[in-house]
Amino acid sequence: MKDYQSLALGSVLGCAVGAYMTFNLFSEENVHSDNIELERLLLPSNQNGSEKVEKKTKEVLKESKGSLDLRRKAYISRGGCFDLCGHVVIHGNADFDLNKTIFASIDDQVARRFLRDRVGVSFFWTEQAHERINTAFLRVPKAPNHDKALIEFMETKCDFNAEHADGSFWDHLRFCYEYSAAHMKDKSPRVLLLHSIMGVGTNMFPMTKDRIPELRSLLTEFEFDQIAMFPTVLRLMSSGEMMDELLELAKFNPAKLDKLKKVVCYRVIDNERIEMDAEAFWTQLNFQAMHLLDFLPLASWKANKEDGFLRNFSLIYDLLTKANKLMCKIDFEINEAESCRAGQHKTLATEVFKLIPPKYIWKLQRKNIKLMSRKINHSLSYELHFE
Repeated sequence: MKDYQSLALGSVLGCAVGAYMTFNLFSEENVHSDNIELERLLLPSNQNGSEKVEKKTKEVLKESKGSLDLRRKAYISRGGCFDLCGHVVIHGNADFDLNKTIFASIDDQVARRFLRDRVGVSFFWTEQAHERINTAFLRVPKAPNHDKALIEFMETKCDFNAEHADGSFWDHLRFCYEYSAAHMKDKSPRVLLLHSIMGVGTNMFPMTKDRIPELRSLLTEFEFDQIAMFPTVLRLMSSGEMMDELLELAKFNPAKLDKLKKVVCYRVIDNERIEMDAEAFWTQLNFQAMHLLDFLPLASWKANKEDGFLRNFSLIYDLLTKANKLMCKIDFEINEAESCRAGQHKTLATEVFKLIPPKYIWKLQRKNIKLMSRKINHSLSYELHFE
């Protein structure tokens, strides 16, 4: 009985994390507010920005794929993430249909119930937060238009129609693109626009591998290389060994880490060998960090400390800062996190999840990533080469 319970728990948590990790668009000169706190976004009492906010939103949506919710606008405006406890209430979404999402392939019924409770939610913001965040977002100039041929390729020769709890796949891609455009201006934001095109965590592939030559023809060499390695590096860092090795070096042997010469790994879509130099690898980890912003718990970080995405993001952020390789702007301070549970969505599944020791959860999460790669004969082996 004990073995059966362990297996069931592993199945639930493993499938949940593997699916949830795939919640996987859109600067000339951008501006943002450095270290801006939510309180400082409040309009003077004699001003009303609602009409202007609505106009700005409509203009952006006419020209962009996907849309940005308030959380995404807040992160882009600030140039980082912060705990929004007290500004939002989270409720279960009765209309949420798992079969219309990237989780449809999961057939374990217990895992499906857990996922529905975990991600099938809706957010209700305070009027004050709505006004402040939209006002702050007005300071961010419109992102650059996309290449018509590239968008046509994505729309007609790929499948980005899956949904997730926060909206459409395109919503996620737009956030990644706009955040990158605003806060890593010297690198192409098209990397994060297309980061999932060659594979996501539930072994869903928006593009078939026979389209790779055509995709390459639409991109620069830098863009293609970064996009091709993205799904692999995501799995390598999430499955544990690479993350642990790099953090160990950053903490105890930073001089050796400074001498990293190249990294070798294998492409998710076809298991082809990838070789990248140190600069390309550190750049890739910055793209990974920006991408993970879109999966952090919306509020009450201390109460959600067992969350795998919050942990993985914290570890990558810690690695980049310790190695002095943080190239993008991300304001993040875990000590600012709130422990309140007010406004949180609670179900039996989510409450049971919180009773499980975090180390056990993280072990299961890492194990599930490896399982996903084994299912498609993808190798998670890697090599770190030093001078």
